[in-house]
Amino acid sequence: MPQLEIEYSAKLPIADELRKLAVDLHYVIARETDAELASFKTRISPLENVVIADGDDKCAMVHLDIRLLSGRSEAVKFATGEAALAALCDRLEWLVGDYAVQFSVEVHDLDRANYHKHVTEKR
Repeated sequence: MPQLEIEYSAKLPIADELRKLAVDLHYVIARETDAELASFKTRISPLENVVIADGDDKCAMVHLDIRLLSGRSEAVKFATGEAALAALCDRLEWLVGDYAVQFSVEVHDLDRANYHKHVTEKR
């Protein structure tokens, strides 16, 4: 169930850390939301064309979009966003060098009635 998407300015020197970040986020968000670790999926997308503020080349972004099955309280979603942002910054901030980076997280509901999933077993 939890669907994560990490979008980031491709010019940032963080690509080698992103798989580790995804696993960190799976554990953090599982703890906050009581979700099963096996149900997490993360997509990681470098963005070549990002313009921030006045277009200064030293501005960059990392955005995490979290989608959870509906039914969780606003307090749980808020705590999830805060914990995820802390994990994002802890894992990546030290790598960004002299870039001014905007780190952000947004938590959304996935409508339970409209979410469908099929899983095959490992062979």
